[in-house]
Amino acid sequence: MPDRVLFEFGTLKIDVLHTLEYAGLVGLPVVLLALSRLYWKRRLTRWAEIQQVQIVHFRGARFYEGPSAWTRSTNQHLFRVVARDRQGRDRSCWIMFGTPWGFTWGEPLSEVIWDDAQT
Repeated sequence: MPDRVLFEFGTLKIDVLHTLEYAGLVGLPVVLLALSRLYWKRRLTRWAEIQQVQIVHFRGARFYEGPSAWTRSTNQHLFRVVARDRQGRDRSCWIMFGTPWGFTWGEPLSEVIWDDAQT
């Protein structure tokens, strides 16, 4: 077995270069997902600061969830958000960024729909 070969499974030989390629194939999507989560957390935190609420929890909406279920374009990003208001109450809402056409004027926040009647 040459020095470059790290693993050998039958006729399959894995060397240092292949190991780095596989690590990149697995690692790159993980890094991109983490960066995406940080990006959206920052965007939602900025919205919360303006609204004077605190984000308790958020997650991306599934394609079948929310007010625009089944009709949302790939340019629209919908989130399920639980926010704590100044009185300490937790409230839930849907927050959408983007438009079906892929652009917005000014702030790309396009819609906030609270579950309760308060505003």
